[in-house]
Amino acid sequence: MITLRVLMVLTSFGLKNVPTNVVLLVEEDIGDVKGVFFRKITSDALKSGKKVFYISTRNSESDLKDEMNRFESFAKPELLTVIGNFSDHIALLDMCYKRHRLYSRLHGEDNGSLLHNISEADVCIIDTFAALFVHEDTEVISETIEALISISRKENITFLLSADMGILPERAEKIIRSMVDGVIQFRTEYLAGKINRFINIPKMKGSIPLNKMIAYNVTSQGITMDMRERVG
Repeated sequence: MITLRVLMVLTSFGLKNVPTNVVLLVEEDIGDVKGVFFRKITSDALKSGKKVFYISTRNSESDLKDEMNRFESFAKPELLTVIGNFSDHIALLDMCYKRHRLYSRLHGEDNGSLLHNISEADVCIIDTFAALFVHEDTEVISETIEALISISRKENITFLLSADMGILPERAEKIIRSMVDGVIQFRTEYLAGKINRFINIPKMKGSIPLNKMIAYNVTSQGITMDMRERVG
């Protein structure tokens, strides 16, 4: 069962107690808390010796690295591969299946080529996954999720896919939630001039869903639980 302690691990200590070889969906209704969450996960995964692929559909490689360095010093940078300005869901699967070659122009170099092989990673973050499928039908989306699940099991990779709620049609969002192994949602509530933030985990492989959302705060150090909120 997911308890408050496990939630604190998820947000404060990265992937230590998150199941391996799973596909998790991280959703947010507004803002970029999921970006803070991902950078913390990346830092903690690197410290524990895990190899991380961080793929972004909206930021360049240099911008991502600058953000990561401002957030926290990263241990073992040789274990981190960052790919920015990514826009091709077919190339994503090609990299998973060891077929795709991304040329060094994506990395600001003039010659040579770099072969990116996601199957070599322990953790693969795709931010934002939903943006890759704005113009695709639900069949393409479901086939991609099926492929990622298969790869995660075979190669023992934890995939974290982010999505801004409302970017995809409601049916497509429901299909993704139903197929992935776990769903983590960052929700924001505006009430009487205050901003209240909550984490909801409606689904996690091998766990009973929580019956109450957990309040959290965003600080310069990342995400911290509001200890006044208890699991009902």
